[in-house]
Amino acid sequence: MRVERALQSAGSADVTWLDQALRSLVHALANAEGARLPDVVAVCMTDDVLTLVLTSSVSPVPAPWTVDEAGTRWSVRRGDPLPYDELDRSRFFAPYPALASVGSTAEGEHWLLDLERIGAMSVAGDAERGLDLVRFLAAELAHNTWSEMLHVTMVGFGGELAELNPDRLTYTEDVGAAVAAASGRLESVTQALRFADTDVLEGRLHDVDADSWSPHVLLVTPDVAADGDELKQLLTALKKESFRRALAVVIVSGLDSGADLGNDVLWQLSIDDRGLLHVPALKLELRPHQLPVEEAAELAQVLALAAVTVDVPIPLAHGTASWDGSSDACGGLRTDRLGQSTGPLAYHDALDDEPMHRLGDDRTRSLDSVLPLPDQSYLDHAATTELDLKAVAPGTNEAVRRQVEDADADLDRDLADWADPSSPRPKLTLLGPVEVRAQGSLPARNPRRQFHTEIVAYLATRPGGVTSERYSTAIWPDEPDVVGKTKVRQAISVVRAWLGTDPVTGADYLPSGLSAAAAGRYRINGILIDAELFRRLRVRGHARGVDGVADLSAALELVSGRPFDVPPPRRGAAGGYTWLVDGGSRLDHEYAAMIVDVAHTVATHYLGAGQPELAAAAAQVALRAGSFEDVPLLDLVAASDAQGNKAEADAYVSRILANHDADVEEDLPPRTAEILFRRQWPSGSG
Repeated sequence: MRVERALQSAGSADVTWLDQALRSLVHALANAEGARLPDVVAVCMTDDVLTLVLTSSVSPVPAPWTVDEAGTRWSVRRGDPLPYDELDRSRFFAPYPALASVGSTAEGEHWLLDLERIGAMSVAGDAERGLDLVRFLAAELAHNTWSEMLHVTMVGFGGELAELNPDRLTYTEDVGAAVAAASGRLESVTQALRFADTDVLEGRLHDVDADSWSPHVLLVTPDVAADGDELKQLLTALKKESFRRALAVVIVSGLDSGADLGNDVLWQLSIDDRGLLHVPALKLELRPHQLPVEEAAELAQVLALAAVTVDVPIPLAHGTASWDGSSDACGGLRTDRLGQSTGPLAYHDALDDEPMHRLGDDRTRSLDSVLPLPDQSYLDHAATTELDLKAVAPGTNEAVRRQVEDADADLDRDLADWADPSSPRPKLTLLGPVEVRAQGSLPARNPRRQFHTEIVAYLATRPGGVTSERYSTAIWPDEPDVVGKTKVRQAISVVRAWLGTDPVTGADYLPSGLSAAAAGRYRINGILIDAELFRRLRVRGHARGVDGVADLSAALELVSGRPFDVPPPRRGAAGGYTWLVDGGSRLDHEYAAMIVDVAHTVATHYLGAGQPELAAAAAQVALRAGSFEDVPLLDLVAASDAQGNKAEADAYVSRILANHDADVEEDLPPRTAEILFRRQWPSGSG
C-alpha cells in the first residue's frame, strides 16, 4: 500500500522513546520544590540522542538529562534510565501536546516544533508543498500519544482528514467562525492565567485546573489566509505574547496566495524550489514531511478500518518445512491441516475417543489442552473469555502430540544451537532489534551492516526463495531501473561471505542463484530465526497439551522487543523494510499477534494455577513487544488484583481507558468491557 510505505519511511523517529522522555520530565519535576518544566520550542531526535531546544535556561536539570554551556539545550541518550513509570502515566499531563514533526536532515536528525510555544507561524514558498506539510501536521497531531487534550481546526482544507480522529480534528470553510473561536480561546486562557497566577507549563506540571491549558491549533490555507482583518488581529495578538497561551496558528502563505502575513508571525518558514524546508530561527534546512491529499484520504480509510474490531483469519504457514504442516503463520495448531494429514491417524479421528464438553455454542474443546482446568476456573481467576479458551487452547491427545513432535524432531537441537554462541549457524533476530549473528567476514563496524542485515531479513523470511528481479525491487523500491545493476549482485556477494558456509556440508548458507540448491532463486538455507523457533515452540506446546506451557514460556523468552525494530535508514540510502507492507501479509503484525496470543495463554495458565507473578511476567513480554492491545493490560489487571495490589490494577484499567479515549467502561470494545464488568474492575466499581 502506497500510503503505508510512505508513513513507514517518514515516521521513522522513535515516538515511544520521545513520549516517555517528555513525560519523565513531569514525573521527575512534579514533586521537586521550585522546579519548572523547560520552555521547549523544538526537539531534535537522532538514533541515539534526544535534544530539547529551550527558549531560555532553567534549573534544576533532572537526571539523566545533561545541559550545554548556554543552558538552552537539554539532551538524553537512548540508554539513559528515565524516571518514567508507566503506572503513573495517567496521573500526569503530557507537557508539550502541540509538539509536531516537520522534517529531517540529510544526517538523520528528526526535528519537531512546539507550535504552541511559537504561537504564530507561516509556511511560504510553494503553496502545494506547504499545504502537504500542514496536512501532515494535522494527521500527526490527530494521533500523537503526547497530544492529549488538544484540538486542531483545519480551515479551507482537510475534509478528507476530518474522520481521522473527530475528537481532535475539525474541518471548516468558515474562516471567520474559526478565527473567532480561536480568539475566544486566547481570551479564556489569558483570564485563566491571571486568575490562577500561574503559566501554562506550571499549570500542567502541578495540575492546576489543567484542562484550561489544552491547546487549540488553527491551520489555515492560502485561499482563506488573506480574508478579513480578524486573522491579522489574532496573529498580532499572538506575536505580542512572550510566553505560551495554549494557542497556535499556522498559515500556508504561498507566493501566489495574496496573503501578506510576514510581519504578523513570529516564525517564517519557507519551502524552496528544491523542495527543502528552511527554518531560519533554528538555521535548519530540512526535507519536509509531506502528506498529499490523495494519500491523506487513503490514510483516513486505513485508520478508520483499524479502529473497527474485527476477527481476521490467520493465514496459513508461509513455509514448506515439515512443521509447517501443523501450524498457521503464527504458530497456532492447525487442526484442519492435521485432519488432512497423510499419516496413519488424522487429527479429528484421533480426538474421537477423547472426552469433550460444550462451552455454550456448537464448538467444543478437548479437556486435554494446554489449559486443562475447567473453563470456569480460568473465567474466575484470569482475564479471559470462553471464546479465548477455544482459540488459545485447542484440544490434543497423544496421537496429535506424536505427529507434531515427529514433524519437528530437530527443534531441541536448533534451540541449543541458538543459545550456543560458538555455533557456526547464522542467527537472525526479528522479535526485537533486527540483528544478524554470523561467523563469516563482515567487520562489526561496517557502515553498511544495517543495510546487509535487511537483505538477510528479507531473504530469510522468503522460505521459497525469490528471483533476482523481485529481490532487487524489494531492497531498492525507489529505483525503477535497479534490476541487473552491479550493486545488486555485489550486495548478495557481501551477504554470502558474511553468512559463511555450513561446516558439515561445505555449502554456502546463501548459495549462488545458478546452483542446483537455489534453482535460479536467491534463498538462505539453514539459518536460525527467533520468530520461526517461536512458531515451532508454540505449535509443539499446543500439541503437548498440559505439558506444553514450558514450550510456550520458552517461546516468550525469545522475545527481546518489538518485532522488526530497526533504526531509520540514512537519508538517501536504500532499504527501510518497505517490503514488509507489500503483499497480503504483514510479518511484523503476524509476529506481534502471536506474541500477544502466547503471552495471554501463559498468563491465563499461571493465573489459574495461582501464580500471578509469573502471569504478570508473561504479559509484560507482550508490552515489551510493542503491543497496544487490551489483552496484556487486562492480564496485568488480573495479576495485580490476584496479588492484592488494587492500586496497580486500577492504574492498568485507567491506562486501558486512556488508550481508547474512553471515559467509562461502556465505551470500550465488547471483550474488554465484558471482562472488566465480570471481574468488577476497577476495584471501586463494585
